Amino acid sequence: MRSYYLLFLLLFSVFLLASTGFINGVQGQSVSNFSLGIQGLAWNRITLNVILVTPLNESWWKPVYLNSTLRAIGQWNEAITYFASNYSQYSHISSVKMQTTVSNVALSGFDIYLNYTQFPLSDTANEIGLETWTSQANEILKSNISLATHTSHGDSLTDGDMQNIALHELGHSLGLGHCNNTGDTMYSAYTLLSAPRLISTLDVYGVATVFAWLQYFITFAPVNAWLQAGSVILPPDIPYANLPVSPQYALPQTLANNPVVQTLTLLLELLIHPEIFAIIVVLIIVFVVIALYPSRKRSSKADS
Repeated sequence: MRSYYLLFLLLFSVFLLASTGFINGVQGQSVSNFSLGIQGLAWNRITLNVILVTPLNESWWKPVYLNSTLRAIGQWNEAITYFASNYSQYSHISSVKMQTTVSNVALSGFDIYLNYTQFPLSDTANEIGLETWTSQANEILKSNISLATHTSHGDSLTDGDMQNIALHELGHSLGLGHCNNTGDTMYSAYTLLSAPRLISTLDVYGVATVFAWLQYFITFAPVNAWLQAGSVILPPDIPYANLPVSPQYALPQTLANNPVVQTLTLLLELLIHPEIFAIIVVLIIVFVVIALYPSRKRSSKADS
């Protein structure tokens, strides 16, 4: 019985360490009125040319990272088309799309540059996704996205993690800020091994707000401060809902993408970290001493 107790305490300690120190936690609760930030910046075109710059001859690089990003782009294109066709008052975004090119070098003339790095750019924040703009007045001139394939502790991201994070950063490239709904693609924090994220009606409504100039102009007319930075909420006639994703853009149902397999893999990667391994050894020693102490005490009484 004591051995089961020790095993339980050990596993609980490992899960506690994994959930508190090495995974970005999502904190906060959902609210009844969801809002989405917009950056006050807009593109002056409806076709955004995206270049995915893949590394050459890097041992940490896996083709699934590229596939995850391509699915995320397809998921955004599909969600925008679906929203425009189901809410006719926002049909002006029906032609908004991201068009992709894959290259080993950063070619000129693209709108969105997406690069991959092995580790986050900031060790302290552990930001595995980062997006920055080059802008002028209210106009977005260029967007740069960096996606890390590993956490700062060296744990590799899963196929699903990469797609979820790419979805979020691409949302920023479209002009969106953060959502206050913890389950939304545009929520500010992310937990590794989360379920596949879906794009919401609020997310695409935000895109429709950013591209509202399409309702009034054939070409972009950048008037200073025409789009104020702030937040938007859904109109009463549009319910908050996740938009469907077709099989070609959904996370493939493979053994590697099984949540149980992913969790065990992550735990194994955590265990091989020297700092974690040292803590576990100390915990085992403490648990063994606690377990053996009553036995020694009873033996001493029996001898006397």
